[in-house]
Amino acid sequence: MKKESQPAACVIGLGLIGGSWAGALTELGWSVSAVERNENSLKMALEKGWIQKGWTEEPDFLPVDLVILATPIAVLTETFARIAQRVPAGALITDVGSIKGEICQTALKLSDVFFIGGHPMTGSEKQGFKEANPKLFEGYPYVITPHPQCPREVVDKFTKLLQRVGARVIFRQDLEHDKEVAMVSHLPHVLSLALALAAAEGYGEGKPLELAGRSFRDITRLVDSCPEMWKYILLRNSNAVLSSLDIWEEKLQEIRGFIEDGQGEKLIETFMKAQKVREQVLSRR
Repeated sequence: MKKESQPAACVIGLGLIGGSWAGALTELGWSVSAVERNENSLKMALEKGWIQKGWTEEPDFLPVDLVILATPIAVLTETFARIAQRVPAGALITDVGSIKGEICQTALKLSDVFFIGGHPMTGSEKQGFKEANPKLFEGYPYVITPHPQCPREVVDKFTKLLQRVGARVIFRQDLEHDKEVAMVSHLPHVLSLALALAAAEGYGEGKPLELAGRSFRDITRLVDSCPEMWKYILLRNSNAVLSSLDIWEEKLQEIRGFIEDGQGEKLIETFMKAQKVREQVLSRR
């Protein structure tokens, strides 16, 4: 990233994450532009003052220091390949996709620009610019997977930028990220789907749904996520998701065995172990 009095960034895609990035960068004093096909999202971003200019199509050239790719994951890699040809040499490109292997392999072919893969471990089942929030990243992990040839000073600058927006930076290799995120992000969506369908179909006519309270609503919240996006994520990261399902099924069988054998103390012990895991996660915020 160049050293300028007012650094410039372009956000490609003004959804929940992209819009949040636009707002956060503007609050830090950046000059922010955006590419977004939805004209209403562009209009709202301009009205909020989160961007200074915007386009519905990618310009031929983007004279910026930083590009944040926040497009749907299905078109992320091809968008990356185009944008890499439209920014100055030495610009930094990052993405926010939840799978890192594919785009990081594409980045190995770059020479004139820098790339750092990124994945904010925050968000919502709700989508669109109207849900964007400049404080979205505060207190949450933000995984980065730097290109092996990306200079240390560029990685350090981006790390500091992430810290300024409140994120907790975590470094991973791309395939390591995909394996771990399958367990803590992708698998919960699968479990949410399974529970919703089990409650609707397991006893016929969906009668259990009449009794559904807060716990059911909390656990099945994730089924409101974008089906098209999650189809792509689950299939593209299928090996890691299936491995995570294997581990989960082992734990489920273990708990089932405690219930079948009437081992109350084992159930208490299992709850206590799980509570410590949750405390560990919450304490990191």
